[in-house]
Amino acid sequence: MLLSLKPREDKFFTLLEQSARIVHRGSTVFQSLMKDYQLLSVKMAEITEVEHEGDDITANISDQLNSTFITPIDREDIYTLSNRLDDILDNIHGTIERMHLYQTGEPSEDLVVLVDVLSEATKLLVSAFESMRNIRKEQEKIIETCARIKQCESDGDRIYRRGMAKLFKEINEPIELIKWKEIWERVEDAIDNCEHVAKIVKGVALKNA
Repeated sequence: MLLSLKPREDKFFTLLEQSARIVHRGSTVFQSLMKDYQLLSVKMAEITEVEHEGDDITANISDQLNSTFITPIDREDIYTLSNRLDDILDNIHGTIERMHLYQTGEPSEDLVVLVDVLSEATKLLVSAFESMRNIRKEQEKIIETCARIKQCESDGDRIYRRGMAKLFKEINEPIELIKWKEIWERVEDAIDNCEHVAKIVKGVALKNA
């Protein structure tokens, strides 16, 4: 296999941006399910398709890393960003899949709000990756966007704690409690992973400005 000696910046930035857009699309599928639980089977099919697209992008990034000698930003950063984005999409897919398998029923208002926070965080990730094409010119914008994602994570923590307290207070059936606890935890994990991606993006911006 021939290795490219010339760094093609657009190649990796384009792929990472595509990955972020797919993740955001997955979050909007989740958001629409929260608004209408009767669409569960339809949304399960949609998120499965989105997840497959995400896997293809992740695999493509890995292949490109293996065939490119010089990368525009640290190779390890590209690899980690790609896999963290994939983790977010896996969290979303896994949550909807469990709702489908467990037949959980209508989500609480707090869970709807938590998924809205997740969707906002993924939207901000798209903006951050768009700005990475011009790291030097848009460093401040990237840092500001990452700070907003951090705020989403803080908001998510607060909603998660409130929601879990209600779960333990209002649900008496142990099996139901276990089901919903797992759902809530996976959504929180997705938001946490958004914040992890934002930390790496901010680090890249500081290193390459």
